[in-house]
Amino acid sequence: MIFLLSGPIHSGKTSLIKVIIKELQSVNIKLDGFISNPIFKNSEIIGYDLLDLKKEKPLPFIVKFGENSWQKIGSFFFIPEGLKEANKIILRGKDADILIIDEIGPLELSGQGVWPSLKKVISPPVTRLLLVVRENIIENFRELLGNGRMKIFNIKNKEVAGHIIEDIITNLKSRDI
Repeated sequence: MIFLLSGPIHSGKTSLIKVIIKELQSVNIKLDGFISNPIFKNSEIIGYDLLDLKKEKPLPFIVKFGENSWQKIGSFFFIPEGLKEANKIILRGKDADILIIDEIGPLELSGQGVWPSLKKVISPPVTRLLLVVRENIIENFRELLGNGRMKIFNIKNKEVAGHIIEDIITNLKSRDI
């Protein structure tokens, strides 16, 4: 099963995922994956750190200024070492009850970013996935995934965290991937 959390850019998706992670951990659900924490300078986002959920260790992931050879989306560059680690985390995550990836964006739609690894765990799904996907690409991402089992949650729903947690726990009890 693939659970998608969607919403606009800077709408609180990562903050909500942190709440969901704490709740799932409190009921002993085995998690893996990563979240992308913003790095600020003078109230401007200058990059993102990759937080490995298993190792609980941040790693520089995306920066405002990078090398021309690095993968780029908009005004941000993916640090090759961080991107390599993100892909490793995804492949390692098949042993978890749920694999959390924050976030899927336009780069993945074009086959880059973490898509090469994500594709290996999505088709067919080898684990349950909770993916953060930008609202403006959700339909394109659904088309990319095909007709697999997925459920979309929008951050605009005030009860969304509870619904996601409940659905994940129910799905785990049924053992239906």
